[in-house]
Amino acid sequence: MREAGQGRLMAILIWHLSILLGGQPVLTAQATLCTGNLGENIFTTGDFGSGSAVVFPTNPGLAPGFIYTLQVPPDDGEYTLTNDMSKWSFVFPTWIRIGDNSPDPNGYMMVVNASYSPGIFYEQIIDNLCDNTLYEFSSDIINLISKGTTGHILPNVSFLIDDVTVYTSGQIPQDEKWHTYGFTFTSGPGQNSIKLTLRNNAPGGIGNDLAIDNISFRACGPTSSISIFPAGKICENSLFPILTAHIDADTGALQWQTSLDAGLIWSDIVGGNNLTYQINLLSAGIYYFRYLYSNTTSNLMNSKCRIVSDTIRVEIVPVEFLIEKTICEGLTFNLGGVEYGTTGIYQDQLIASNGCDSLVTLDLMIVPDPPIVADFTFTATSCQGADDGSISVLSVSGTRPPFTFQINDSIIPPPATSVMLSAGTYTAWILDEYGCFDKEEIFVPDGPPLTIHTVDDTTIVLGHSILLNTTSNLPIWMSTWNPPDGLVCFNCLSTLATPFDEQTYVITAETESGCVDIDSVTIRVDRDPVIYIPNVFSPNNDQINDFFEISSDPLNVTSIDQVIIFDRWGGIISEKAKLFNEGKLKLWDGTTPVGPANPGVYVYMIKYTMADGSKRISKGDVTVVK
Repeated sequence: MREAGQGRLMAILIWHLSILLGGQPVLTAQATLCTGNLGENIFTTGDFGSGSAVVFPTNPGLAPGFIYTLQVPPDDGEYTLTNDMSKWSFVFPTWIRIGDNSPDPNGYMMVVNASYSPGIFYEQIIDNLCDNTLYEFSSDIINLISKGTTGHILPNVSFLIDDVTVYTSGQIPQDEKWHTYGFTFTSGPGQNSIKLTLRNNAPGGIGNDLAIDNISFRACGPTSSISIFPAGKICENSLFPILTAHIDADTGALQWQTSLDAGLIWSDIVGGNNLTYQINLLSAGIYYFRYLYSNTTSNLMNSKCRIVSDTIRVEIVPVEFLIEKTICEGLTFNLGGVEYGTTGIYQDQLIASNGCDSLVTLDLMIVPDPPIVADFTFTATSCQGADDGSISVLSVSGTRPPFTFQINDSIIPPPATSVMLSAGTYTAWILDEYGCFDKEEIFVPDGPPLTIHTVDDTTIVLGHSILLNTTSNLPIWMSTWNPPDGLVCFNCLSTLATPFDEQTYVITAETESGCVDIDSVTIRVDRDPVIYIPNVFSPNNDQINDFFEISSDPLNVTSIDQVIIFDRWGGIISEKAKLFNEGKLKLWDGTTPVGPANPGVYVYMIKYTMADGSKRISKGDVTVVK
């Protein structure tokens, strides 16, 4: 589905570039996609090609604003070409896993980690264009951040013409869907060359991760369709129908074309330049027709300046044709609504839509049913709900290749002899070329449910860590802790946690086949300081309790910031600051500025910092004895 971008994409933008001399408008652009027919893609590499390698093995040099990497997932400022993110050994937990946006299973797409600085995704200079011609510049884009993930910046892509921003996609939604963004513009008088650019337009930060595919630059024209009279199948040697071009335009030039291979190769029809064309073919077969259209005859000759009409399929059936068929004993062949199951020659007439008759001769041969024996085996799924169970053919006797391997009603394409399945009961078939078969009902069992278990709820002292040791009954491919605050590793199955406040951590684990389980643990935090302050000491040099010495937990109390000792009148007799906590600290040796302290009671104030950065103060008194 073609879509406009966010907000502004429903409004029409009129934009003018002016040439240096005279200030005449060169082109006009509007933020709508083409509503008529399109030409062939001038960006021949806009779909990034295809290949069997999961990651394209060499630098394609497509994104001058980013670094190409073979290591996936790409880091900030990097990009890669890939055909299937689900085959990566690791994907960021917030990213979705997708293939490219095409029916080709090996088709490549561009995956960009554009987190921080703006950069150019794609840039190309197009020459030999036609002036006064409408073009469409578009691209398919998907936000790689999964639904429900918060705190991530949405991508925003700018489309530039000759280094000037003409259109922006707006914020690309986090909906796990591909969207087509683009605009149309009309080239100016005498304009035959243009530079087109896609650029990252979102601010830096977490997110702004996207995939791009099907970058397209095409001529855009009026709606162009074809009608045929009479319609339906045409009999060989009959009067052939007339094709009529319907073009939503008053003037222009066209060229009819035909294809014999379902549209892979097209050939011009000599003299086919009028709005109508009468088919003039004698042999039976299936033919395809279309026409090229442009606003002038000269532009029609330039592939960058013309559009392609819709395609029409025309089938010409033979007046007489022979069907030779060999089938297995017990099977039948349908001809004209009649089932035939014995060896013989049969005839029937088929009536085409235009009323002409076709004579069909069936030469049917019935062969004995051989004793085909197929040996099948199966494997259970790796975990409950997965689709990686299998049914395989070990051996086949009683017939010779070629034979067909079939599960239920689905034929397994050769040379495969194994198929991946979810748990369930299936019918496995081996059929020879005549339809003789052996079949077996096979039950594919489900694997065990994925079960993970982390530690039980517990309480820790502020500043201390706990190992969130998580076990699993199955191999884990990917795991994620949420929230990640206070964790050494948020995507490890087991990790150290050092929360400063009570926190519930939830771990989500997934096997390679997609089975998921969740567990959680609540960690309470004892925020009381772990510090021991004595109330008496005897500074008499007898090596016993000679100092005012405190003990504390260095993980809990990270530093002693200030220690002040006061006499009974409030005077400061000792002061220290910025003491590194090693567990035990000598804060006062019992001396004053005027000599040893007299026996008696003294007041202290100790300021210190806790593991979470909070400041604490302890006040009290200590007695000096001799």
